[in-house]
Amino acid sequence: MRRIPLPFHHAVTLPFDLTRRRLVGAALAAVFGLALAIFLMLELLSYGAAGIFNQVAASQDLLRGHVRVEKLFAHINGHVRFEGLVWTDDAGSPVLIVPEGEFYVKPWDVLTGHLSAHSLTSISLTDAAVSLHIRNDPQTKKPVIDFVTPSTEFFQMMAAQPPAKKIKGPQLTPEERKERAERARAAREAQMAREWSNFNHTGKRIDCDLTLHHAKVEIAYEKRHYLLQGANMNADLHSDGLTTIDLTTGGFGGTMIGHGVSTKGTIDCRSASVPEVNLSILASEVDPSSLGFGMDIHDPMTLTAHFTGPITGPAGTGEVRMAELHIPGLAFTDVKGTVSYHGSTLDFTDVTAGVYGGSLVAEGTYDLDSRVYHLEGHGENLQAAKALPGQHLKCSVTLDIAIDSQGSPQQTVTSGTFVSGPGSYHILFFDKLSGRFTDRFHDLQFYDADIELAGAHVKTDTFRIKNKKLTLAPVYVYDENGQLLMVYNKDDKILPET
Repeated sequence: MRRIPLPFHHAVTLPFDLTRRRLVGAALAAVFGLALAIFLMLELLSYGAAGIFNQVAASQDLLRGHVRVEKLFAHINGHVRFEGLVWTDDAGSPVLIVPEGEFYVKPWDVLTGHLSAHSLTSISLTDAAVSLHIRNDPQTKKPVIDFVTPSTEFFQMMAAQPPAKKIKGPQLTPEERKERAERARAAREAQMAREWSNFNHTGKRIDCDLTLHHAKVEIAYEKRHYLLQGANMNADLHSDGLTTIDLTTGGFGGTMIGHGVSTKGTIDCRSASVPEVNLSILASEVDPSSLGFGMDIHDPMTLTAHFTGPITGPAGTGEVRMAELHIPGLAFTDVKGTVSYHGSTLDFTDVTAGVYGGSLVAEGTYDLDSRVYHLEGHGENLQAAKALPGQHLKCSVTLDIAIDSQGSPQQTVTSGTFVSGPGSYHILFFDKLSGRFTDRFHDLQFYDADIELAGAHVKTDTFRIKNKKLTLAPVYVYDENGQLLMVYNKDDKILPET
């Protein structure tokens, strides 16, 4: 019987394509297994994310003090949501309160444990309460920002409480006011230097999108102090590049009180030793009395401005508008003009307004720090019947007016001269009224009053209303040749000249 050899002793050769497919499959299986392991690890970590976050927060040095959250939910793609974040300083005082928010962090930095300020790519905060102090570094000339404990006024705003009434201090000269402002500035700088340890940004690069939803923000910069409600902001922050800002707010208080402000523009840190700003600002329904104009003026004012230049001292130009403006003795309509800003000084030019059927042109300067200002204007064709309704005085008036303030109502003086055209008072017709006037804190005086009648002159040196009490100097009546005819004294007696 013949044997048939079996080929068991021959090597088996598999096709190359089959080998490659198996290797690729194995590699894919390994990658999938690794990805699954990482995913499961991150999912497991997300369940205890709040505890892990609090541990990481305790070891980071960007935000000094203590940062803790109540709840935190992390996703594999680096998206983190949180609730109840509170940042306190070393003394336990609150620095930042965020009821809820979210941020994105680079997943690789999480896996490797190399978390830094640059790991954050975006932050969104809802209903946050934050207090910022800004100062200019005396050496680098660059602005330095820190987060600090909110002021009492800020806590009152957060609790929807009215601010405490300010106690009036002694009247000061402009020099004393500036000296006091400088002392306050030095004290604030010293306090800020002590507090300047909450935000350790030195040497840390920040490239992050920041979004605020309905936040309450306090900003202190030099002698300015602002309280912003309902703030919504989108900002693309780059510590060494071009930062863009788009901010709108609800009501605001502090140095200036109003119903809303919007800011849009850029801060360029790419090349210049001092960052350059390019910002447009609109402040609506500003209360003029909050700026310290020295009078009880609450007619809403709209301010617009465009600022450019170094952030330590930008220059700005813009416009001021008021539908109405009421000051003692005058009521203006459709007020508008040009305003330029540099440092603490505002210069108003080309101001025009309607007043009692006539028109006014004015200009002036205002210092935000000392609140000292000077305004002067010229009015034409003012109608006395509109200024004094029901008094039966009819004539047109030309007016020159000046307002000088040393920073308080008690130190504000309005003065000027006036002259009228022909007119009438009841059945008395006259050719001209003229005189001078001053108004200083409940003390209105007219000087050198002269009424030209047909064939006569009526003159008086002083007509005064002080604290609602009338004082009238003798009234002299002259004929057309200058001969004194009679004197009307304060006791309502007519004394014929003897």
